Amino acid sequence: MATQNDIIVGFALYQGCTLVDFAGATQVFSACDGFKPLWLANEETITTTEGITVVPNFTFSNAPEVAILFIPGGGQEGVISTMQNQIYLNFIKKIAETTLWNDSVCTGAFILAAAGILKNCLATTYWSQIPTLGLLSNHLQLKIPPSYPRFSIDVERKIFTGGGISSSLDLALEMVLILKGLEAAQTAQLFIQYQPNPPVDAGDPDHAPQYITDKLRKEDQSFSDALALQIKKIIN
Repeated sequence: MATQNDIIVGFALYQGCTLVDFAGATQVFSACDGFKPLWLANEETITTTEGITVVPNFTFSNAPEVAILFIPGGGQEGVISTMQNQIYLNFIKKIAETTLWNDSVCTGAFILAAAGILKNCLATTYWSQIPTLGLLSNHLQLKIPPSYPRFSIDVERKIFTGGGISSSLDLALEMVLILKGLEAAQTAQLFIQYQPNPPVDAGDPDHAPQYITDKLRKEDQSFSDALALQIKKIIN
């Protein structure tokens, strides 16, 4: 049951964000006492990259104060458009001034960067876009951890970034662990029966066959190019 003392997690949605990026983390926070996840957007409905339409709890104009800002990743059109959307960027900038933590998962890291929030910290993103994020290293003084972590925590800067899509569950569970302790995290994990044991082992390039990695990286090249172009605008 929600209480006035609950930590409000605000998921700032946009057209073309990815469903599991915010729905997975919402499920984790909902399974733990002391958190209240809310979906926020500047539009009445949001259509995800999967073609699913969701209804936000609040608009940007009537959103409550948020303790944890959470930015989902999305597809090429959604992410690039949002990186250029001053209404969206100004909204999350304002929220970030008073939050306990600022989080992103997947390509949501580039939106945090566009808002000027992702600075002087450790950060990661979707596996194929890690080199693209690296283009911001000098400009934003980013440190990018090696390989393909499920999430990255910068305790000093209070910034949490996750890998791709399903990483949102791990990121959210780690947030529960940090803020509410081991028992709360274990309870949430058991409640959602999150005990990953997939039938295949190809969840990142360190495990997937090289030809599949190459195929997906090639398919993602146009996204990488579009992000790189947008990054040049941020740097200049």
